[in-house]
Amino acid sequence: MRSILNKLLPILIVTLVSGCAATSSMPFAESDVEPESSKPLYLMTVVVKNTYMERYQPRILNIVLTKDAGAGKTEDLVFLMDKKGIIRAADKKSSTSLVRLRGGDSFNMVKGMLANASAFPVSGYYFVPLYAQLESDAPGIYYLGAVQATIRERKENEFRAGPVIPLIDQAVTGASTGTFDIDIVDLYDQDVALFRATFPALGNVTIIKKVLPQWDRVRAQTEWEKN
Repeated sequence: MRSILNKLLPILIVTLVSGCAATSSMPFAESDVEPESSKPLYLMTVVVKNTYMERYQPRILNIVLTKDAGAGKTEDLVFLMDKKGIIRAADKKSSTSLVRLRGGDSFNMVKGMLANASAFPVSGYYFVPLYAQLESDAPGIYYLGAVQATIRERKENEFRAGPVIPLIDQAVTGASTGTFDIDIVDLYDQDVALFRATFPALGNVTIIKKVLPQWDRVRAQTEWEKN
């Protein structure tokens, strides 16, 4: 039963967060050369740390872009995180995800990220809520900043870092019993150097700084209460 839940849970979370969303690989996931595109390319780094249940350090599975689809509805596009874009720390206790999002078609918000942490025999799933508005839909390559998400113990009615079910796994990993504090900072020089070193196609291109606004905890709380 546990193995079945572990397989179904990430699908369930994506469905709850994104509905029946389309999925896409990130640029440069399969090839160092990308075809010319009139759509913007957004770059950001993400580090998620669990200071509450330190045995369980999350890794990013996917990132969700969203747009207004009218009639009070939204449409989502899910980008799958790839191994090429994950840089592990020397101590192997944390990792930096090099996120590449191909925007356009009015997808104008980074909704959030699904993450997973495992330590035998327990596996937990988390949703990192950003709800960050993108400022540009014009062609170009944009650096959005460094997302630093930290899981800490949840207090009172603060939004949960992940679903409640399965009860034991989600509690032990700090997903249901924890919450997120998130900072978005400007590490342009450091991050752009890392992107260029990892993806040679970015070596000589212009990367425009468009750092996301500071994280809005009230918005994250409101969205969590609605769902």
